[in-house]
Amino acid sequence: MSNRLARWIVSVAALACMVAAGMPLLTRVARGDAPGASVDQLKADAFRSLRSGQFQKMSELLEQAAAQGHDASIVQMAGWTDAMAKEAATFDAERQKEFTSQIDDVHKLQAHQLDDDAVHELALAYVRAPDPAAFGKEPWVVDLVNEAAASAARYNANEQWLKAQGLYEDLSLLQPADPQWKDQLKLVTRRIGAIALYTPEVARGLVDSEVKDRQAAQAILHPATQPADAVAGATTAPSATTQPQTAADTWKDSLRGVNIDTVESALDDANEYYYRDTTFSSLIQGGISGLRIIATTHGLDEAFPGLADAAKRTRFITALDDAVTAAKTMGNGREIDLHDMLGRLESANSQTIQIPAEVFAAEFASGALGTLDPFSTMIWPHDVAGFTKLTKGTFGGVGIQIQSDDDGSLRVITPLEDSPADRSGIAPDDIITRINGKSAKGISIDEAVNTISGKPGEAVTLTIQSPNGMVKDHTIVREEIKVQSVKGYTHLANGGWNFYVDPQEKIAYVHLTSFTSTSFDEMSRALTDLNHSGARGIILDLRNNPGGLLQAAAQICNQFIKDGVIVSTHPDRETPNQPQEMDARAERVECSLPMVILVNQYSASASEIVSGCLKDHHRALIVGERTFGKGSVQNLYSLDNNEAELKLTTAHYYLPSGRCIHREENSTTWGVDPDITVPMTPDQMKTAILARQTMDVLRHGPSTQPAQDLLGVDSQLAAGLLVLRLEVSDQSALAALTAVSAQPAQP
Repeated sequence: MSNRLARWIVSVAALACMVAAGMPLLTRVARGDAPGASVDQLKADAFRSLRSGQFQKMSELLEQAAAQGHDASIVQMAGWTDAMAKEAATFDAERQKEFTSQIDDVHKLQAHQLDDDAVHELALAYVRAPDPAAFGKEPWVVDLVNEAAASAARYNANEQWLKAQGLYEDLSLLQPADPQWKDQLKLVTRRIGAIALYTPEVARGLVDSEVKDRQAAQAILHPATQPADAVAGATTAPSATTQPQTAADTWKDSLRGVNIDTVESALDDANEYYYRDTTFSSLIQGGISGLRIIATTHGLDEAFPGLADAAKRTRFITALDDAVTAAKTMGNGREIDLHDMLGRLESANSQTIQIPAEVFAAEFASGALGTLDPFSTMIWPHDVAGFTKLTKGTFGGVGIQIQSDDDGSLRVITPLEDSPADRSGIAPDDIITRINGKSAKGISIDEAVNTISGKPGEAVTLTIQSPNGMVKDHTIVREEIKVQSVKGYTHLANGGWNFYVDPQEKIAYVHLTSFTSTSFDEMSRALTDLNHSGARGIILDLRNNPGGLLQAAAQICNQFIKDGVIVSTHPDRETPNQPQEMDARAERVECSLPMVILVNQYSASASEIVSGCLKDHHRALIVGERTFGKGSVQNLYSLDNNEAELKLTTAHYYLPSGRCIHREENSTTWGVDPDITVPMTPDQMKTAILARQTMDVLRHGPSTQPAQDLLGVDSQLAAGLLVLRLEVSDQSALAALTAVSAQPAQP
């Protein structure tokens, strides 16, 4: 028998075995089980499939490796991967179902000629589409978008600000690369913000009218679940800038201490320190546009009677036009003195519409800084305390997290651990009915927080109604409250955290919610606990983390890397702010465990520095979706004897690879790209966030922590856990996966 014939007989026999096993030859070869494929090769192919998010293919490859190698660890890995593949398929099916449902809603509203509402549903469909770019090019979608653009322009011309705002928001989602929608949205939002601040009753009327207009759409989309008396609570809420303020929070309180001298100092600093070239001419023109918005927004005359006089308003607008002409002749110097220009405008105001001096100053500043980037802004005396609270992580209060229910009730989400509220016996789901004897029903969250917070040592009385109906007054002495930024997987009864998402494999979960002055110490304590308890891997969750202090981000990076660049900054022009580079130090490293970082499109600023740094150093694998792209450096410049501050962008952040984090207009590269992309729809994210919040609630007593299947509703966490399970169970898996992370994703 010839060798060729012998090989042919063997091949036929192998084919017969494959057919008998119920698997065609081509399928086996396509899956990587070609003759000669080793267990190591199958595993490497499986990890490559993981990198590209092909969980089902990965599961099949590991099953083959397990069958071929008879290795219990591979069998275990195959089991984990199979569970993830099934979960991924479920999430994909949910995404498709959500997308199809949104499209059905669009067509339902179009059939009733409710095209504005149809555009809103179209925008929601766009973010759920399997391929948003292709979906946006479908002819019927293009037609509806064009109709929306025409309607938005018409509403804007007719001063129907909320309707225009809604459509511009939707158009910004549907055509994110078109800057005109963001520009139009910025202008109309400033008008609405002015109405909400200065004439809250007018704003309330606009919101009520908009709610009524939305009721028809909600009745069509949810006829069985939206009774007439509940529709208003179910409609899409206007944006935060449209929410009318209560009488207790007047514009006079908000603008206390605002003056034009402070504005002039701020513009001098902006001209000198802003990261990109700017001119006094452009700043002044922007300031004039801010004043023009006040002069041309009807409804503000209820707060400023001078605006009701058409002749005076026309004279003021003419003075603004003349000022713009003069400003356009300016260079970057002060050929027309800024002080002189502001004096002329003040004089025109006093001779015509006579808006209050603090309003004049605030609106000029808003318009001037609006010519810069969205992160450069004034922090007026009224806002300094709140800004400090956000960055320092401490404030005076009683230590509770609250929310406003649909019926206007003020509900306790959870007391903070070992806080005055916790020690007083306030519990989750309690209702705050009164604050210092005044009804808390229907007040805004901001007003409630401002009233409950205060100087440490002073008391506040909260009237609490428990779920069982009991009502009790709690007089609580405020203390300095430390906001915890590092949390674990579940909140233990009576305090503390359980960090283990997988106790058997000793895989920990650490949730970092923001970067405050206490974050580094909190992380150090958590890492010490994990090292002592034998942790084998860490999932660091930075999703929805808006950032915070650069120093905290650098310190936390240094807990995981021993040398090299952490982050660098530099402006786009020569300014007094010199380029900076922050480097790691070996003596600060506290953790060398395998690590996965979870990110999403709401991970911003300092969270992008940490995830990008640890990715560039190949210290962690990144799982989730591309981050927000907020890579601008803000410095604070004290003004007016430290009563006010200018928050100004002075540079951009650059990762160790040299990549700029910041997302510029029309840019295609920004933020931090995940090594393993795991998308989640808005509905899926909401479900996961609510489950996470439930697990964070502090409950006293045994067996009071509700069971949560967080992994069953959070595909990004489940994927991160899978990665670490593979890494800690097999050193070859760790080496292969780390090698894959440094290469382009394979299809």
